[in-house]
Amino acid sequence: MIKNHIKEYRKKEGLTQYELAQKIDLTRRGVIYLENHSKDVNLSTAMKLSKVLKVSIDDLFEMDD
Repeated sequence: MIKNHIKEYRKKEGLTQYELAQKIDLTRRGVIYLENHSKDVNLSTAMKLSKVLKVSIDDLFEMDD
């Protein structure tokens, strides 16, 4: 299973869910969904998250054994 660290890096950057949503063209509800549903992130959104949160896609997502 894939685990994501979106919430962790969002907080590290001092962003609210609403602020992150604005920066990646989603709704706040969309960000909540992404933070709680590890594997349901498309590549385009992952790239936007990576850029805004200043981390690699590899750092945002990890395989959970």
